[in-house]
Amino acid sequence: SSNVTAWVLALAVLATQALCFTFFIDAASLDFGDDRIWIYAFSCPQNNLDCQKTSDLTSVGWIFLTVFALVYLVCDIWSGLKLVWGVSKHGVSMKSFRVFIGGCSLLSITSLALYATVVYNFATSRSTLDMIFNTVILLFVNDLDEKLFTSLHVISPNWLERITTEIATNFKGRVRINIRYAASNHELRHEH
Repeated sequence: SSNVTAWVLALAVLATQALCFTFFIDAASLDFGDDRIWIYAFSCPQNNLDCQKTSDLTSVGWIFLTVFALVYLVCDIWSGLKLVWGVSKHGVSMKSFRVFIGGCSLLSITSLALYATVVYNFATSRSTLDMIFNTVILLFVNDLDEKLFTSLHVISPNWLERITTEIATNFKGRVRINIRYAASNHELRHEH
């Protein structure tokens, strides 16, 4: 869209997501300061040569992380790749620049979500339940853009309709299905 408000909202939610993921990545870094939450899988008492395993994490936790990440992130990765690959269709123009920025932003935030999820879980999860809990929280942050869309659909449906119509018109209707899906997805949730 060429609407400045739409771009500001998109950049604000992107920055919020990136900041949240950065907090998780920073907290999980292998730096021995007081503000780090790295949890070790073994405990070795000073007066004993035998270390004890403190982790109940099994491969089931990593399987859940993989399944959840695939289900939540593959659509954004695919959509970002399609946007970046499709830039050449528009030639050198402001439209192609906006498409490229949108695709790169989507790929970047999705990659950051995946990285934060894996790193944070590796550093802190000591049980399958910890891993599922952490994964769901981090993937929730990744859904902030969809939640913003849903909120805008409730708060200002006419404005959102104008923006989505402009986008659909600029792309000759090829994105209409996604916009209709997002709006109908909200309406289905709203009816129940």
